[in-house]
Amino acid sequence: MVPGTVDACLHLSTSGQRQASQAARPGSTLPPLTAIAQTFSAMIERELAFGPQKEYTATSAHSSRVRGKIHVGETVRNLWSRGRHDRLAIRYRNLTEDTETNRYLLAACIRAEHLLSDHDEARAAVQRCMQMLSAAQIFHEPVFPSLPPNTSTILRDTLHVAKSLIRGVPFNFRSAGTSPFSAWVNIDRIFEEAVRTLCQSAVPTTFTVTDGKSQKVPLFHTFEGEAKPLMKRADPDIVIRGQGRTGLLDAKYRKSGERVTEDEIYQLIAHAGAFSADAAALVTPALYGPPGIRRLGRISTGCSVDVIAVDPTQADGMSDLIGQWAATLTQ
Repeated sequence: MVPGTVDACLHLSTSGQRQASQAARPGSTLPPLTAIAQTFSAMIERELAFGPQKEYTATSAHSSRVRGKIHVGETVRNLWSRGRHDRLAIRYRNLTEDTETNRYLLAACIRAEHLLSDHDEARAAVQRCMQMLSAAQIFHEPVFPSLPPNTSTILRDTLHVAKSLIRGVPFNFRSAGTSPFSAWVNIDRIFEEAVRTLCQSAVPTTFTVTDGKSQKVPLFHTFEGEAKPLMKRADPDIVIRGQGRTGLLDAKYRKSGERVTEDEIYQLIAHAGAFSADAAALVTPALYGPPGIRRLGRISTGCSVDVIAVDPTQADGMSDLIGQWAATLTQ
């Protein structure tokens, strides 16, 4: 969601990353390029539903038939001066399907057709598209076309998949030799643990930083003689305690950013009530404005509720804002 978040926060996380051998699920495997070829077959068929695109291209020729504009200088120098008075040098615009885009798509079709030898339906779709693109020339190393600003999104996406087919896709990690690898990144967990790690260094040394789940604090209580309450526990991401005061933080890596939802606010308020907190805040990426601390208000117990909007790609800036908020617990 925010490019650079993983790079900035991964080293601050522990459980959000894992490196180990993992058993594959039973079933057949599909080579990566074959999977891309299957995707391309569906995209190219949709793109060519109304036939290949045509473009006007500038063409120069020597002809006895006037067409387009006559190039007088070239006619006199290269034709009439050599006795070819029956020929004219002409230039005209020709509507053709032999364009850079169609050549690139045709090259990708040829590659996909080879990769889909065991997938009849997708291969047949690619073969139909090859017939529609037969007016384009075949190049061994086609050049990725320069696209005008008004190019449709579907065509752009199709061309980028075609680029993967033609150039290939590296699936080996640079330091892993020839061993294939997979990377699974739990960005919510990484962001949460990065915030917790930064809290440990940003809050005063007289405070302790723990996670709320390990506290096992119940949300509901009953008076003597009443039925047992619903067993529901408060589980804020971070609990800060010290000097007789308690602060709570919930890390929310969401597309809503600092424009937090009512559900997130009510959840934080419930946690604050269960922990008898003095201050509570939601830590979110700053998506709609500069990083900073915004006060939402106070609840009936006097607990302050804030939103701490941070730049998740800048660990130092995150630490500064969390430290500023934590300093209010000492006041």
